[in-house]
Amino acid sequence: MAIVGACTRDTVCRKDMEVAMGVSLQADSLNQKGHSVKYTAWDSITVEVIGKSDSIIDNRKSLKKLTLPLRPDTTISAFIMTFHEQTDTLFVEHTPRQYFVSLACGCAIYHTITAAWSTDYRVDSVQIVNANVENAVQENLRIHLHE
Repeated sequence: MAIVGACTRDTVCRKDMEVAMGVSLQADSLNQKGHSVKYTAWDSITVEVIGKSDSIIDNRKSLKKLTLPLRPDTTISAFIMTFHEQTDTLFVEHTPRQYFVSLACGCAIYHTITAAWSTDYRVDSVQIVNANVENAVQENLRIHLHE
């Protein structure tokens, strides 16, 4: 009997199947005395995915990391980001790839980031920290901003 019970198929997925890109901020601005002040959190940010009708982040305060989904059906994902009362578009070029997790979980779409850029003149650069976007929480992009 123990052998038959041990061969029962597991139909419950116990893995986190959410795949999202982690984006952090490295920024500085000048205070009233002309001194450089560094910060690593958005004081207020709204993010929309181009191609979707609703915001994925809506006026969040003191956010240190954005968790953004990459589109599985294309090789470029674009995000409209509004922070510090200005709008920016972040473009991420990536290669989606199917990853088999298990019979119970099925497949996840992982991505490899090949390029990233911004349309905001305040953004010095968008750095790829870790090109592999998987189901683990990690920093994939870092936005370097100078105001």
